[in-house]
This record gives sequence, C-alpha cells and structure tokens, in this order.
Amino acid sequence: MGLEGRLHLDWISSAEAQKFVQVVTSFTNKIKSLGPSPLSGGFDMSAIMSSCEAVQGTANVVGG
Repeated sequence: MGLEGRLHLDWISSAEAQKFVQVVTSFTNKIKSLGPSPLSGGFDMSAIMSSCEAVQGTANVVGG
C-alpha cells in the first residue's frame, strides 16, 4: 500500500531522553527522505480495491 518504512515502533523509557531524541530524529529524517505520503490524496481507490481482491483470491487458493 506504500507505507513501507513509514511506521516505526521503539520502546523508550522515560529515563532515556537521549535515546528518544535519537529515534525521533532518525525517523524524521527517514520520512523526509521518502517524500510525501502515498496516502496524502490523489490515490486511485479502485486500484487499491483490485489489489485487495487479488490478495484475497490468492489467499483462498492457498488456503483452500
């Protein structure tokens, strides 16, 4: 769907201020380098639905 690399989870304690700064700065730079979100508008919903249906069809063949 185009969100690869745009999600990040990291466990940071409230005592780890330096780690928080490092993680947020690094992730912010990564997002900036990826450019605008593919979900920010102007996307073709029919293409997304077709992709979802194709995946569902594959899952049905494999599973059943």
